[in-house]
Amino acid sequence: MRTPEFRRDLKIAISLVYFAMRAIIRYSLRLAGRPSAQRLTILYYHGVSPEYRPGFARQMDTLHRRARILPASHRGELPSGRKCVAITFDDAFTSILENALPELARHSFHSTIFVPVGWIGRTPGWVMKAVVNPELTEVVKSSEQLNALSASLVSLGSHSITHPSMLEIDTTQARREIEDSRHRLAELSGREIREFSFPYGDHDASTVAMCRAAGYETVYSITAEEVDTTSSELLRGRIKVDPSDGPIEFFLKFNGAYQWMGYTAPQTKALRSIFTKQAAGIHVQPL
Repeated sequence: MRTPEFRRDLKIAISLVYFAMRAIIRYSLRLAGRPSAQRLTILYYHGVSPEYRPGFARQMDTLHRRARILPASHRGELPSGRKCVAITFDDAFTSILENALPELARHSFHSTIFVPVGWIGRTPGWVMKAVVNPELTEVVKSSEQLNALSASLVSLGSHSITHPSMLEIDTTQARREIEDSRHRLAELSGREIREFSFPYGDHDASTVAMCRAAGYETVYSITAEEVDTTSSELLRGRIKVDPSDGPIEFFLKFNGAYQWMGYTAPQTKALRSIFTKQAAGIHVQPL
């Protein structure tokens, strides 16, 4: 049985190789007079507990030295020079207000917070993806806390109403989660809501189309990929980051070296679905 530490170390090793190979390719292209276009890396966090605030602060200090922070919804050409990075938070936990936003404010960094509007001011009632999870002790920000956020430094986006998997509910409910959450969050915050983050990252072509029809201008998955900001594509991938990530791991993530995981995600998700069904006693046809 592979431990979480082994899997984490393996991902770091693969990402180091990916980063080195990509650096060689980019250098070769520059020598040939064909420099590759820069891509935006969008990071996403969940909670930042008090014990992990120092680690989060060190990560933000690293970005201050090595990157340029832009809104996740940025469209058009990217500024040249430093690596361009965006910062997002799913679930709108109060720990973000207490421990993350003050560190962002030190550097005047912009961020986007995705709000599950049906859980505002309450403890999360959705299914967590881990047995031991610090998010179980979290609370979603209240409407007063959301309204007190700086509009110049914090954008708000919808994270649905009840935080369901969009692939496990019917079309009518999915459309309600997408459309009504936008209207409710706009009414609550007094802001125009243009962004949506899929709970658990679960989506398909039909739910993306629902987001477009609902008036969203940018929607986000958790597929590890860098973003071409000159594209009109509605859906954007993001890289999962934790405040506990070490310096090398964090460096690789914000430089897009975990993008290889986006290529393996469909296979991994299919295998996980098979194992889950088998554990529940459901017969599964071999692939």
